[in-house]
Amino acid sequence: MNGRYDLLQRLADLRVLQPIDVELGRCLLELDPVADPALGLLAATASLAVAQGHSCLPLASLGDVLAEAAPQGMGLPVLPDLPALRTALGSSAWAAPAGADANQPLLHDLDRVWLGRYYHHERGVARVLRALATRTTEAADAQRLRSLLEPFFDLQGVADGWQAVAALTGLVSPLSVITGGPGTGKTTTVLWLLAAWIMGAIEQGQRLPRIRLAAPTGKAAARLGESLRERVKALPVPDAVRAAIPREASTLHRLLGVRPGSARFRHDAAHPLDADLVVVDEVSMVDLPLMARLLEALSPGARLVLLGDRDQLASVEAGNVLSAICAAAGDGVMSPGRARLVGQVTGVDVAGRPDASPFADAVVGLRHSHRFGADSGLGRMAARVREGDATAVCEGLRDGSFEGVDLVEEPSSRLAEVLLARHLEAFAALAKCVDPRQALEKSGTQRMLTALREGPAGSRSLNEVFEHALRQRLGIAPEQADYPGRLLLVTRNDYAMDLFNGDIGIVLPDATGSLCAWFPAIDGEVRRLALATLPEHESAYAMTIHKSQGSEFDQVTLVLPSADARVLGRELLYTGITRARRHVTVVAGLDVLERTIVRSTRRFSGLAQLLEEPAGTG
Repeated sequence: MNGRYDLLQRLADLRVLQPIDVELGRCLLELDPVADPALGLLAATASLAVAQGHSCLPLASLGDVLAEAAPQGMGLPVLPDLPALRTALGSSAWAAPAGADANQPLLHDLDRVWLGRYYHHERGVARVLRALATRTTEAADAQRLRSLLEPFFDLQGVADGWQAVAALTGLVSPLSVITGGPGTGKTTTVLWLLAAWIMGAIEQGQRLPRIRLAAPTGKAAARLGESLRERVKALPVPDAVRAAIPREASTLHRLLGVRPGSARFRHDAAHPLDADLVVVDEVSMVDLPLMARLLEALSPGARLVLLGDRDQLASVEAGNVLSAICAAAGDGVMSPGRARLVGQVTGVDVAGRPDASPFADAVVGLRHSHRFGADSGLGRMAARVREGDATAVCEGLRDGSFEGVDLVEEPSSRLAEVLLARHLEAFAALAKCVDPRQALEKSGTQRMLTALREGPAGSRSLNEVFEHALRQRLGIAPEQADYPGRLLLVTRNDYAMDLFNGDIGIVLPDATGSLCAWFPAIDGEVRRLALATLPEHESAYAMTIHKSQGSEFDQVTLVLPSADARVLGRELLYTGITRARRHVTVVAGLDVLERTIVRSTRRFSGLAQLLEEPAGTG
């Protein structure tokens, strides 16, 4: 064996590196016969880092990224030191200093290394966001803006007046980012923003703005559309304004126009979206490459409104765009001019500073939860988890002071028994439903959410337990794959079917008695699909917390493994807790729970730094 590949092969044998990582490293070493073997290791680990959700690899964290992929308790071989890594990057023609014109497979700044494609994704996202954040608009007329917002807000500087500030930001800024936890009114705020914007256009005799609503997944898009349809009827606006407000949202993939068999979309810089304003919900779930495609497809002069919870889990794929934007906004102190305008229009007193980041004028955090009151147990627990206060969480669970939250400390040998007792009857009742739409609504009353996919406490094992129990209860033969009431979770995107990873459906008979799959449609109805045509899917009685993003359930049973695992972190726990509207049961040992809360998930990225560069750079 060629000694230049020994380290790559050893890490592959230890199952630290995946075959695609190893092949990338080997390829660069074969292309550059005199390259230092450390170059191959850097390429392979940068590829591994992307699979872990990072968009770049800090050289000093190379060992950490490899250790993250290593089986528990396994040691790593001796790795090259930092000077050797830098030398390897600086001496190869296949690695180059990061820059707008660099096209090498590896790009670096001697502290971090990127796969070239991901550096250019970051640079493209930063360029468009900086341009939006710094784009000059017409001088703001405070009195007119106030009149547009008065139908919706109490503009007297009330304590929870940040919704008015967020709506004002959307009216005057090409880029507005509305962040906040569950129930803080993000969707309501954007509805009022749209109504005010449309009302202003009508008053000035302008054409109605073209507005597009989108979300990263089908279920998130359906929820956004449903929320708007429920609220638009009660708006205190003329019928013409109400009629112009969109009521349907699409997935981002559908918005951009999927081309079957191609990685490219129909809409790009040369064929931009026909939209004056694009609203994207659940932005924390949008990965870096998809955000890059969306921003590239914005038409000149278009506005962008992003909604999300910065404390939730980041996207499954690489990147954490929302977090980077919020980091670029700094401590929330606005520019003096924007602070004055906010005070004049909303009455909210905001600090101003001449050196404030342009993103400080674009990002508004909503602070008051209308779902979880200040004294609610769910709200207080979620806040303590977000703050990393493990002591307060564990003590509150121990003494039962978090109303609406229960702790079940059961040995793993009794886990299936405990969960079956809690959920089997409700899932079995789905088989008796006649109306698929009502069945899907009923299925949303409760769900088991897991931290892991594999293992006794993983979603795969728990689904097998419930599959077996339901078959026995309903008299379903083992060889019959589908049965009435089976909950389905799509696990692979199928653009032709308009089904996406994480979408939830149910199996029920149609009018002829034939079993079909039923999924929510973006107009609030359901659509029927033949079971044989579905993309890869599995049962959905238990879901990983990652898959549950964008969903809400009345009651959640949150299952953590009996032993610590690297995936556990406070963002994961916070996301799981906040999927519940009313009640959470945490099934976990307090020792595992404590370690989960004190650990914060890291995402390595260069985007926040690129956002801080002057407008027009790159």
